[in-house]
Amino acid sequence: MSSTTSTPGNGNPAGKTDLETLKNDMKALRSDLAALLRDTGSLAQDQAKAAAAKGRALAEDAGDKAVEYKEAVADKVREHPLAAVGIALAAGFVLASLTSRK
Repeated sequence: MSSTTSTPGNGNPAGKTDLETLKNDMKALRSDLAALLRDTGSLAQDQAKAAAAKGRALAEDAGDKAVEYKEAVADKVREHPLAAVGIALAAGFVLASLTSRK
């Protein structure tokens, strides 16, 4: 009795074509994975750039607000110098009271 099974080890062309198909599928998978990683990296880079731009804009706004508040406080101190000294003394007293150990 002769048997005609197609196993890769017996030199049958069907086994070779299966192996070639598997190799081609692995190459395609490797190529798809490389493209996916490239695209993912590009997307992450774009999102990082957008987040950095947003952070810069927020920092600029915060800096502008700080300058505005500093100028407003300076104006109030010039308008009411004695009140400013009194507030500073009161704030110092409160901070000293909170940090002193008894």
